[in-house]
Amino acid sequence: MQKYIRDSDTFFYKSWWTDEGFVQKGTNRRTKEEVECLIPFSQMKEVLIGQAWIRQSFKSMDSAGKKRNLYREGLRFVFKVEQDDGFTYLLFLSETKKAFTEWMDRIRAHGIPAYVTELDLHDAELEDFEHHYDSIMMEPLREDNLEFPNKKNPINQEVTPPQWKPDSFYKRKKLKEARFLDRMKKIRLILFIGSFLVALLWIPHWPSDDSDNFIFFLFGTMILLFPTFMHNEWKPYQSLLDTLLIGSALFSGVLTANLYTPISGEHYLNTWATFATFALFHNVTFFMFRFKEQSDHRSSRKR
Repeated sequence: MQKYIRDSDTFFYKSWWTDEGFVQKGTNRRTKEEVECLIPFSQMKEVLIGQAWIRQSFKSMDSAGKKRNLYREGLRFVFKVEQDDGFTYLLFLSETKKAFTEWMDRIRAHGIPAYVTELDLHDAELEDFEHHYDSIMMEPLREDNLEFPNKKNPINQEVTPPQWKPDSFYKRKKLKEARFLDRMKKIRLILFIGSFLVALLWIPHWPSDDSDNFIFFLFGTMILLFPTFMHNEWKPYQSLLDTLLIGSALFSGVLTANLYTPISGEHYLNTWATFATFALFHNVTFFMFRFKEQSDHRSSRKR
């Protein structure tokens, strides 16, 4: 069950419903005092009910043998709450028919006006409703225009309701992406400096016949490049750029180390043969994963 209430000073860790309304219990971050916040039913001016398609972490195989995303179907309840300075919203997720019945009983018992929308509201967040709630296409709830889905298992069908994505949704997504890219720039700088120092201070002193060091070097470099695998939206050439970044740092470090300690040709050969083997393995694997993900995406259902 999801719920939100705007209060930056309080950390809420428990919530429940009473005959008076919705209660949240938490701790004030500044005073460390226990706080209980009641939102009475009289302040709940209406509730909007929309579909919620919850994507599963695993996939299924269709009749053609291709993987498709699986979704669990639920409903999103959005309570519009009146405050002194305007409106805020409480967001809840109903995933069972029993919970859906309890929600409807509570809404009817307290005479809260109810509306429904055909849009998928699952990915929307509090700020989206605070700024764009009035833009949602909705109609009054009737007995025949809302029913909780009877399907209990994750389903996979070709067409799903359109998602509600207002301007704030895309702005938030772009902001998260910009923050992520900024962090990755800092991480890559640290990786470059770290790889340079490893090549400068450590690699020149490896015994040329010590395979343990080279295995450690292989997996260490793999860990350095692993973040590239974690971001599916990056283009395949990002793997080549990261490999070039690490390789240039290592090459620069070894050349600099040669100024203060002699490095044999065999040592050079073993070092670069190990890195070349890894680079080939890393990039081929990366491209295969990207090709497979793009193929699955093209064959998956449209949302």
